[in-house]
Amino acid sequence: MTAELGVFLLAAACMTCLFQAAALLPFTHMQSHIRRCLFPAAWLQSLCVTLAFALLIVLRLANDFSVANVAAHSNVHLPTLYKIVGAWGNHEGSMLLFIWVLAAYGLALAAQSPLSRLRGRVREGAENGWERELIFRTIAIQSLLCASFLVFILFTSNPFTRLFPPAADGEALNPLLQDIALAMHPPLLYVGYVGFSLVFSLAVAALLVPSQAPMQRWAQFAHPWILAAWSALTLGIGLGSWWAYRELGWGGWWAWDPVENASLLPWLSGTALLHANIVLKKRGLLGQWVILLAIVTFGLSLLGTFLVRSGALTSVHSFATDPMRGMLILGYMAAMIGGALLLFALRGGRRASVEKVLPLSREGMVVINNMFVLSACATVLLGTIYPLLIEWANGSKLTVGPAFFNATFLPLMALPLLFAGLAPLMPWKNASMRQALFKAQSALLAACAAMLLVLAVAKTKLVFAAMGFGLAAWLAASSLQWLLGARGKGRAAVFAGHLGVAILVAGITGAGLWKVEVEKSLAVGEKIDVARFTVLYEKTMQEHSPNYDARIGYFSLHDAQGKKIATLMPEFRRYNIGGTSTSEAALYSTVFYDVYGVIGDASVDGIYTSARFYYIPLIGFIWLGCAMIGTSGVIAILSARRKRHA
Repeated sequence: MTAELGVFLLAAACMTCLFQAAALLPFTHMQSHIRRCLFPAAWLQSLCVTLAFALLIVLRLANDFSVANVAAHSNVHLPTLYKIVGAWGNHEGSMLLFIWVLAAYGLALAAQSPLSRLRGRVREGAENGWERELIFRTIAIQSLLCASFLVFILFTSNPFTRLFPPAADGEALNPLLQDIALAMHPPLLYVGYVGFSLVFSLAVAALLVPSQAPMQRWAQFAHPWILAAWSALTLGIGLGSWWAYRELGWGGWWAWDPVENASLLPWLSGTALLHANIVLKKRGLLGQWVILLAIVTFGLSLLGTFLVRSGALTSVHSFATDPMRGMLILGYMAAMIGGALLLFALRGGRRASVEKVLPLSREGMVVINNMFVLSACATVLLGTIYPLLIEWANGSKLTVGPAFFNATFLPLMALPLLFAGLAPLMPWKNASMRQALFKAQSALLAACAAMLLVLAVAKTKLVFAAMGFGLAAWLAASSLQWLLGARGKGRAAVFAGHLGVAILVAGITGAGLWKVEVEKSLAVGEKIDVARFTVLYEKTMQEHSPNYDARIGYFSLHDAQGKKIATLMPEFRRYNIGGTSTSEAALYSTVFYDVYGVIGDASVDGIYTSARFYYIPLIGFIWLGCAMIGTSGVIAILSARRKRHA
């Protein structure tokens, strides 16, 4: 009865969501009663989804192969950790995780409701009346979103569907997902994706509020939610990149895979939204633009959901290959985003600001940045969906590879990074060119010094290296200059975020331009040179486990003086269920470089093995930069909370 109880809980959550969504109905005498129940209803909805998700994990731990989802994605030999986190390593489970996060956001917002017991008495006043109306309508819209996904999962992607007759044993969880990153990567991505759903609900609610919304107050209210979604998505993308680097055995961190692009799109528009909302919060400008960006960002999040689950794309990241499910999500996306855009066209004009934005001002720099970031976003979107459109139109297969994205995206993103270094140094409202250059002279000197140093030291790809490290130095120096001259509690967050971008740019430049790859078939006792290191093949060992059999190669890593500095132990695994093979990379990591090794299967005579080794400078800067950027949002949220309670 455990699976049937899970279905019942999902149905109960769906009914609760529909009850909350009824607060949007134009029946005044009913609205007051419904609104008084919004907070307990949010608790009930979240509780039902949480229990349903817990039941799915219990079924996996119990090896209940009478449930189709468990039989298809788990087996008795799977380690306990992967039985738990593998619950979201498939389409049905990942959709349930998506809904769980959606319900959690609704509960978090409902806790801010003036009618919740956690908030005490109902506050009075015209502005607070607008705030109450905004919260009520946002909860109702968020519940409508949750109800739609619950209907989708109940009728097309039920994780509790019974299998008759039950399977004797389960199938294998995708070996590429049997990694610790699976425990954190999808949840963080969903906290980001779904967080933008709440910002979307806030934007639509602002359009629906009868009286004109005070947009500066709206920006202050929405800002923590934008920060939370953007930070989680940043950390999720960074963690996914780290997983791909470690698990796929290719020595790279970003392949412009369509599903990777699907997560990058809402991050780019979310970055534009975050900075535009700062202008709205500080100056009361760009209200229309912020509302539109909130709608577009959630639309891109839904597009990512469609691409991952439609079967339209072939990727190691995709979960499903059922076109019918994909079309349902596409129809849902068209209805939600199309309706929101229509509402914006009809009522968005009320949020227009009368004051002009001058280019030579901090808000002007933000607007220019927004234009370039969204242009870069448009190129990624075009390169991702254009092959799908061509295939749909005439059946031709077309591939848009990394060369297109590198040639279009990178130059477009270099320009906003230039302005990102200048914007914090600019005053609000207006400035002169002379004043701007005077403020930026220290950062310009740092950038020039970095470029000259690279030109003097580097031996290959001088121009691109000088540009990359010069841009990184420009961002780092301007961030430090702003930190030393800024006042207020938010300065640490801005400094951490912009410095993180500088470190990320340095990592991308070093890893992208100076990576060395060597591949060779080796016998025991043979050596291979990788950059300034020598790798000696010492021996091979066999390892057996209930889940897989592994062949482990032992390679000693020696520096230029012949001193042994590490032992690399890459593995070639063959999984017992399904017969899938994977290569597990071995890493020797320092602050400034990685040495990365992968082995293939043994040759026929069993003596030789195909080995690939990489020397990748500054690759760790990429993970450090992503961590700093994502953490900056958390710092900003905590700083704002301390400021409110001070």
